[in-house]
Amino acid sequence: MRRPAPISLADIRHPGPAATDRSPGMTCRADPISLELDGGAPLIEALGSFADQKGCGSAVLDLGGLALAPFDYVMPDRAIDDRHAAWYSDTRTSGGAVLDEAVAILGWKDGQWFAHIHACWHEGGTGHLGHLLPQTLATAEAARITGYGIKGAKFEAAEDPETEFTLFRVRPDDLRASTRPHNALITTLAPFADLHDSVTALAAALAEPDFEVFGLGSLAGAAFRETSPMTGLISEILVRSGAGKTGDTPLRLPIRGVDLEGTLHQGIVRPGTAPTLVTCELLIRGTAVSD
Repeated sequence: MRRPAPISLADIRHPGPAATDRSPGMTCRADPISLELDGGAPLIEALGSFADQKGCGSAVLDLGGLALAPFDYVMPDRAIDDRHAAWYSDTRTSGGAVLDEAVAILGWKDGQWFAHIHACWHEGGTGHLGHLLPQTLATAEAARITGYGIKGAKFEAAEDPETEFTLFRVRPDDLRASTRPHNALITTLAPFADLHDSVTALAAALAEPDFEVFGLGSLAGAAFRETSPMTGLISEILVRSGAGKTGDTPLRLPIRGVDLEGTLHQGIVRPGTAPTLVTCELLIRGTAVSD
């Protein structure tokens, strides 16, 4: 039996000691990459092989437009025990779909390539947003995807004492260092760290006036500039294309999300209104220096 959904932030309690660093940032080099995929290719195997060839320790990839063969996914759901703050739904199966928008964080788990993927797609006339199970993913046809290869730092799965989930954590990667100056950082936000405020602080530390933001995660609600808020406190989200800051314009963080009821949300996040539920995995990349 699942626990009742939280109705306030005070209802959200993680079981372990709070991490001292709520938005750990690790600088790195992030350069554009492009990958041609064959039809029928197991996705994680293809992505990992490509990252090995390019000498990348991790990557953040845009899978929008990718056609997938039938795959499994899960949705955000209430906790199944008295310790975790949230959990996943039972596994669901798609008959195959073209992803409208999707973000993949490629990293490591138990010494093997692994990916955390949130995607939006339409199927049976209905819009979906879910957490795709990477071991079930294969391309339905040949495709080209793009993103950023990361050197000098990496995402690596490890037990997180605060949430008691196995989550991507940021780690140094001296084996795959770049000879070029660092132009980016990766981070994994802790529970209740505000998405907008954390990006603002981390980008200031990166000292890049113009920057892009890529990533995914889970939020305990969010308010948006021009659309209705996401009031449910258990959700999964992805950061949409165009997130970041240029010149004197304010930071812009467009996201898409799904709540416990399967309701889809999208909008540009207002500062101080989007607390992290479990974690957000982000790449912040400076754009002032040309590629």
